[in-house]
Amino acid sequence: MTFLDTSTIIQYLNGDQEVKAYIEGREPWLKSTICVFEVVNGRVGTGQTDVVEVRQNFAGVHALDLTEEIALEAGRLQDDLMTDGSRLATADLFVAATARSTGDELVVADADFQTDVLEDVMTVTNLRT
Repeated sequence: MTFLDTSTIIQYLNGDQEVKAYIEGREPWLKSTICVFEVVNGRVGTGQTDVVEVRQNFAGVHALDLTEEIALEAGRLQDDLMTDGSRLATADLFVAATARSTGDELVVADADFQTDVLEDVMTVTNLRT
């Protein structure tokens, strides 16, 4: 299984060939429910957006619910990050904690997750390095 960050899903939907080449064949794809909101949020704006239709565009990516266990793991990760002199945005923490709960590789397409703390506790593959 492969865990996808919002950045990876957006690049995939935009037809990014590098992202497609890397993730295709690594199904099933997982993501946090936070990613559902982030992708949908990036496609709204007219007041007439069919958010269900937007979600159907990436229906092959299974969403994992945010749980109390994941919220606590996000807190642990943030504590470790702050001790190391950095921090992540709340949504990114929930994504990282959800990915960590599965034990799967987290595939990203931006630099948000490039920290020694995360790379010490999980596999993070950045397709934009």
